Amino acid sequence: MKIFDSHVHLDLMMGEDILRMAWGGVEAAMVPSPHLMKGLFQPGSLFELWEKTLDYIVKYAASMGVDTYVGIAVPFYGIAADKWQECLDKMPEYLKEERVVCVGEIGLDVANDHEKWLMREQIAMANDFDMPLIVHGPTPREPQVRDVTADMIQVLKEEKFPLDRAVLDHTGKNTLQARFDSGCVTGLSICYDKLTAEEAAEIVEENEALRDKIIVGSELGYGGGGHLSVVKAAWAMKHDGMPESEIERVTWDNPRRVFGLA
Repeated sequence: MKIFDSHVHLDLMMGEDILRMAWGGVEAAMVPSPHLMKGLFQPGSLFELWEKTLDYIVKYAASMGVDTYVGIAVPFYGIAADKWQECLDKMPEYLKEERVVCVGEIGLDVANDHEKWLMREQIAMANDFDMPLIVHGPTPREPQVRDVTADMIQVLKEEKFPLDRAVLDHTGKNTLQARFDSGCVTGLSICYDKLTAEEAAEIVEENEALRDKIIVGSELGYGGGGHLSVVKAAWAMKHDGMPESEIERVTWDNPRRVFGLA
């Protein structure tokens, strides 16, 4: 059974955990830029992160058997004030790299003016480079999640981005229907503060008609057995009797199509 982890921060993981992912059937992975850099950084720190991901992380994961692709984006928190434009100006250079196949993760946490401006700027860049998007949203437990999810969808529509190329990640049960109704791709994030592997499996099983617009990712890539969360979801689906071909629609076929790799 083939697995493509559609959102995992491999730079936060130990090498042995990446190896375990490969043992569990993860053959490919998408590593997006984080939406938050923990601390306060100058643009050079972000560029170093992009360089490390494209050079070291891609090659290191490949040595463990995981074919790795990259999303490039400017985080909306963690960059020193008035330095975001410098980061945006540099971003097109990295979008031309062979392993970069999407813009992300971009998005909103509280939907303030800064977040919306930065999201719009990067949507425009994705349109210019004909690339899909990975869109970050609040975790399901945050009180603003329903309103901000609606705001994210509205921004995508206003910027005339093709919705079937926008992955709305960090899905929780409380915004699931809104994501399905949006026309976007629904990213099931299997993480301690979003969905369990069993919950993700249940969503896939109960929405057969929508399976072509669902992909699955481990999201954080750290904490307990989080690096195996997509493997666990695939196992749960198989245990519940889903054919492997149907499981691979969400764990392999869809992410490869969305990211232009099929």
